[in-house]
Amino acid sequence: MDKKQLQWVTKIGLPTVLAVVIAYFLLKEIDIQEIPKTLSRLSIGALLIGFGCYCLLVLAKALRFRALLNLDSGVHQVFPILAMHTFWGNILPMRTGDVSYVYLMQRRQKVDATQGVASLLVASLIDLVLLIGLVVATAWLLRTALRDTFSGTVLYLIPLLMGGGLMAVVVFVYAAPRACMRFAERCAAPLLALEKRPISWAVDKVLAVLQELTTFRSNRRFLEVWAYSVLCLVIRFGFQCYLVAEMGVEIPMTEVLFALAFTNVFNLLPVQTVGNFGTTEFPFVWLLNHFGTSIETATVTGFSLHILILLYCLPIGASGFLMKPKEQ
Repeated sequence: MDKKQLQWVTKIGLPTVLAVVIAYFLLKEIDIQEIPKTLSRLSIGALLIGFGCYCLLVLAKALRFRALLNLDSGVHQVFPILAMHTFWGNILPMRTGDVSYVYLMQRRQKVDATQGVASLLVASLIDLVLLIGLVVATAWLLRTALRDTFSGTVLYLIPLLMGGGLMAVVVFVYAAPRACMRFAERCAAPLLALEKRPISWAVDKVLAVLQELTTFRSNRRFLEVWAYSVLCLVIRFGFQCYLVAEMGVEIPMTEVLFALAFTNVFNLLPVQTVGNFGTTEFPFVWLLNHFGTSIETATVTGFSLHILILLYCLPIGASGFLMKPKEQ
């Protein structure tokens, strides 16, 4: 087995096996027929509202990256890229779907690959800060139920320190870009001195991405990016909570929101399986079960919501492909 085949097995084969194993242990706890029964409770109107909100979410993402990259192109030209990125992000494992964003931005909008990676890092950083804030806020509302499982340090102190640390990094990068680069270059100098090709190549790429990060400034455009990020957060969790409520399951929405926020923080890491099965449901089910929801109800709800998201992303991804610009 050569190196490329080994990488394929690592990136595709192992996540697929992991997805099958996790999904098996979750699904064996329920009657599979309960999933279509739960989905059948959703009216056509609710399904259309959910899909409309999903389209708005992709549109908000397109507006965010258009502002982040300061593109002159209209949003109708950026939307297909985010549509396909959303599709592949829901299908491919270990965040490899992000490659589609970098490639399409380079191909269609002439955005340098390093700049594309930098914009993804900025967006992920902002998302993480907002998600941590949401987790802390909902954890405070559920503090009585969570007290026996998590300490105040885990629920509030650590997330707040993480959020504060991330904000400090943002302030340092945007307020003092030259000092940030000098600090990074001093840290990288010992590694570059080794003159080992894989190490020096990786360090050079990290410095190039950091250089791109320092080009973003805390001006009106940056505030616009934060506003679009908040809008994405509201739409994403708003329509998911709406769909869960329309399924007719008896789960308090505060608990659903906390479980969804925690799951999204978890899935910012490159831990996804193929189709995100298992790694999406496991934390969601575990938290809802802690609050008193039966494993069967939590699992059926989690898989039903996940199936809907996958069904929504299919036409979104297809639209992104069909809307591709004509070759010059």
